[in-house]
Amino acid sequence: IGMGGGAVSSVNTGEYSSGIELNAVQRANPEMQKRVANVIRTLAESEDNPIVSIHDHGAGGHLNCLSELVEKTGGKIEMEMLPVGDPTLSAKEIIGNESQERMGLLVPEKDIDRIRQIAERERAPFYVVGETTGDMRLTFQQADGKMPIDMEMEDFFGKSPKTVMSDATVEETYTSPDYDENNLKTFIENVLRLEAVACKDWLTNKVDRSVTGKVARQQCQGEIQLPLSDCGAVALDYRGYAGVATSIGHAPQVALIDPAAGSVVAIAEALTNIVLAPLKDGLQSVSLSANWMWPCRNEGEDARLYKAVEACSDFACDLGINIPTGKDSLSMTQKYGDDKVFSPGTVIISAAAEVKNIRKIVSPALAYIKGTYVYYVDFSFDALRLGGSAFLQTLGKVGDEAPTVSDSEYFKNAFAAVQELVNRGLIIAGHDISAGGMVTAMLEMCFSNPQGGLDARLDKIRHSDLIKILFAENPGVLIQVKHHHLVEKILNDYGIGFAIVARPIEERRLIIEKGEFKQEFDIDVLRDVWYRTSYLFDKKQSGEECALDRFKNYKKQ
Repeated sequence: IGMGGGAVSSVNTGEYSSGIELNAVQRANPEMQKRVANVIRTLAESEDNPIVSIHDHGAGGHLNCLSELVEKTGGKIEMEMLPVGDPTLSAKEIIGNESQERMGLLVPEKDIDRIRQIAERERAPFYVVGETTGDMRLTFQQADGKMPIDMEMEDFFGKSPKTVMSDATVEETYTSPDYDENNLKTFIENVLRLEAVACKDWLTNKVDRSVTGKVARQQCQGEIQLPLSDCGAVALDYRGYAGVATSIGHAPQVALIDPAAGSVVAIAEALTNIVLAPLKDGLQSVSLSANWMWPCRNEGEDARLYKAVEACSDFACDLGINIPTGKDSLSMTQKYGDDKVFSPGTVIISAAAEVKNIRKIVSPALAYIKGTYVYYVDFSFDALRLGGSAFLQTLGKVGDEAPTVSDSEYFKNAFAAVQELVNRGLIIAGHDISAGGMVTAMLEMCFSNPQGGLDARLDKIRHSDLIKILFAENPGVLIQVKHHHLVEKILNDYGIGFAIVARPIEERRLIIEKGEFKQEFDIDVLRDVWYRTSYLFDKKQSGEECALDRFKNYKKQ
């Protein structure tokens, strides 16, 4: 169990026998993971933190973890001190088995007793397994004196061969379909049914969303608590208002058209998801993590990955934010005999930032307040494009033009402008524009409350194509505001493009108007369409009876 995971994860699924691949699967133990985390946190937050260096046990197990801990000094590991649950394990299996619920620490000898007491309190197994030597050698020694490993440290770290990867760019072309705005009702319903857009209640209704008591912003919002949050947030303690907000973004369909644009839009989505939280230092508060999912070693894919990583780095640098960590799964190819299936290359961006006041995080739930308006704030500084959108996906197309952010400075100004509006308490409700486009954002702002609707008059958006206005996924946000003259002045001062697009109305309808076009939609009917996908997933997990009861009653809670 847990043998060779680092190697197996780097090859295409199906390349090795099922036995080898099954052995490589690490078995999770979340309870032990929590115990270990409690120990580490206690040490890290103490006034005299004894941890000199720390490393997780991932790929390579003890060998990788312990060798990197003593990289600068060398060290001796006593194998009889390593925990072994099966006496038949070979030296290779003891040294190389992988499990995520273990951490290696390098600490001064004088602190061992204190750490042992903390570990015993948390019921986390604790072992002293070796020491640094200063001789720049790494040895694993058995009780009988034999040393399965006895090597110079530079054999591990100083003589790694250069890897040369060669690839050629493969030009992929996709087409866009014809469409008719008179089919708008069908278009909206199909987009709302799409898994990426539809309700995620089938996931969120199975967990305790307030573990620890510090959860300040969980998945569900509004009077009937539907999973619509743009970001999550936790308080730092039980008394203050400071906290940490997190969000994610990804754009796999956009990356199919243009891998560079896919990276930019992924970062932009993560940031527009977190922009409605009052961040301590604005955009400078944000740190990102990048998880690369790519079918490498297939023709053209390494070249596409290079472009995607380069664009990700350039955009983050232009914004002045860091990507200190990340992960990669670069073997996203499944083999079925001689056939291959590629997963679309994408980067999943996670954003985290300190929040000044968790109580001022803006909710996406529209408030029915007369005299308020919904504004569209553009973050992309780019033409509206349908490429990579949920709308085109429902038509079986990818599209030929991908949205992106064409001006990083403009994006920074847009972020700063919305942050000022949040800090000054001028935004009543807000929602990012991403999967499903503007029309989905409008509907989702209405879904989580049982009353009120929107009258969307789109003539102030200077674009003749209504479908692009409603379904393009260019980065942006919708904000509901009351003091609209002041809001407009602030946005103008920052040089940001915006338009009034809707106003709340008493009727439970979404009215869409532009030029001669006018159509009305029943919000509650569309909410059931949006929720039904969750019900269909829930049937497979909870059974027909429970899932159907949930579907019938979700709007009554």
